[in-house]
Amino acid sequence: MCGICGIFQPERGAAGDRARRAVAAMARGLERRGPDDEGLWSDPEGRLHLGFRRLAILDLSDAGRQPMASADGRSILVFNGEIYNYLDLRRELQGRGRTFRSSGDTEVLLAALETWGLGALDRLDGMFALAWYETRERRLTLARDHAGIKPLYLADGPGGGLAFGSQYDLLSLAPWGPSGRPRLDALHLYLRLGHLPPPWGLLAGSRQLEPGGWLRVDGQGRRESGSWWRLPRRSRPDLSVDEGVEELAEVLEGTVEGQRLADVPLGVFLSGGIDSPLVAATARRQTSDQLRAYTVANPGWGQDEGPQARIFAAALGLAHREHVVTDDDVLATVEEVRGAQHEPFGDFSIVPTLMISRFSRREVTVALSGDGGDELFFGYERPVSLLRDGRDFRWPWPLRLALYGAGRYGLGRRRSDVIVFRDPGRYYFEVHSRLRAADLAQIAPGLPGPPEAFDLYRPDPYDGPESLADFSRRVELYGQLQRGLKKVDMASMHHSLEVRVPLLGRRVLDLSTRIDPVADLLAGRRKPILRRLLARHLGTTPLPERKLGFSIPLAELLRGPLAPLVEGTLLDGPLYPEGVFDRAGVEAWWREHRDGRRDHKWGLWALMGLQWWGRRMAELRPTFP
Repeated sequence: MCGICGIFQPERGAAGDRARRAVAAMARGLERRGPDDEGLWSDPEGRLHLGFRRLAILDLSDAGRQPMASADGRSILVFNGEIYNYLDLRRELQGRGRTFRSSGDTEVLLAALETWGLGALDRLDGMFALAWYETRERRLTLARDHAGIKPLYLADGPGGGLAFGSQYDLLSLAPWGPSGRPRLDALHLYLRLGHLPPPWGLLAGSRQLEPGGWLRVDGQGRRESGSWWRLPRRSRPDLSVDEGVEELAEVLEGTVEGQRLADVPLGVFLSGGIDSPLVAATARRQTSDQLRAYTVANPGWGQDEGPQARIFAAALGLAHREHVVTDDDVLATVEEVRGAQHEPFGDFSIVPTLMISRFSRREVTVALSGDGGDELFFGYERPVSLLRDGRDFRWPWPLRLALYGAGRYGLGRRRSDVIVFRDPGRYYFEVHSRLRAADLAQIAPGLPGPPEAFDLYRPDPYDGPESLADFSRRVELYGQLQRGLKKVDMASMHHSLEVRVPLLGRRVLDLSTRIDPVADLLAGRRKPILRRLLARHLGTTPLPERKLGFSIPLAELLRGPLAPLVEGTLLDGPLYPEGVFDRAGVEAWWREHRDGRRDHKWGLWALMGLQWWGRRMAELRPTFP
């Protein structure tokens, strides 16, 4: 796990000494992502400069250093992440006559790219963001893993130039930087969703490479881009739930085994839910030593996961460590948020994620997490609600309103609130949103809508409950999950901790699309496959019925110990970006929350996250407007 950065300008010598110094500065900014080593490389022709920071996980020797050149100098690679099936790829490449100087995955990835080109990407099981330069062809290829676990941000420059890196803020250090002017349509997306989903960037001229995406630029400035993997819009399930349980048990065993490979200490995050306990149970079966497990507990609050996590730890034989949250702990961690959030981010759950990352990093360098289970295996209430009355989407909207109203007054079957939305996409956009449209009109009147090309929540025509299940999985993977993955990446990397997510392994993800979920969702059962697998490990220990979530009581904290922070951030001084927000509207909005008349916790936190980021950028680059 590492951090990468670079600047490419197609014209010979155009990158120059200024770009080289900029990349060196970008690499220094990645130190928390990679505290163990730094590497820089410059193309002799002056077209490309690469920077790298290393968190040593595999092959701790100098043979694993990056940027890594092939033995013949034909190509150069920097990459952030891990390739879990690198030993299988290594054996296959050795069968083709390749030899290796190191024992880690970087050299294997470089050889795979040289052997198969873009076709190598579909052979990888891992998490990665990479930059691969072919010296003879003068061609730079950027690519990102299938699920978007590792980030990669881009900023366009003059003459076809391109800056890229693992952190969004550091793009401003490029000789041109992204424009300081925010895109107001992208700002709309951020305020509604609490983050910017790929491929959008807040600043003009910036963006994110999409999950499963690649981009190529050559010495003439020609660009190509595409996707090497996308979740299919329509799945073709060929497994029943019973068959899926057996197949997933086998696939998950192999996935966890591959993700346990490390030359440094490894542990697991442990919640009171289903997903991380299942990962922990699978990993525990594979080791003869006690596996260290880490939990954040919040006694006295209804969503405290501590008691259930302790039950799981005892049943599974884990060496359990528990961090108990205090008000002082929250205040101190909120201060950390400003340093950890390198892009605008509005999800308060980064606070407990920072806590558990800091807590576990005292003993381990790698942690396994349960992220992805809810999104791939339907763990939320929203797909259940969507399918429960999804067949009503066959009818025109006025008729659906009438059916909904009749049910509310006992004149027919009571229906879900889902059908009052124009279509499933508008329903999902609202449940994923941090702010409602009315809130946005109050605090930022005149702000335009989202980008015209933003189509994540555009549903396909209704074609039975199967089409709704596919739509639900797609918007969860490319919407909600992207916010969660950013949170984990920022929090864990702030403490130089590598977090791996077995439930997002390629084989697990591909298998999830082969299992028919419709019957269980119509019956109100959420992720039954994962629950049944965990029950096998627990014996007589019962499973929790209620989903808790990994968070702490934000609404009360904002009214209490964090109130001075809210007022200092939102009411003192100018608001970023200038001219967008209505000061009186923001003050009224805050008073509604402070006095308990309305709950604006998510929106307040998203707005504060934007202000902290704007101030961070002003400090990072004095010329930033």
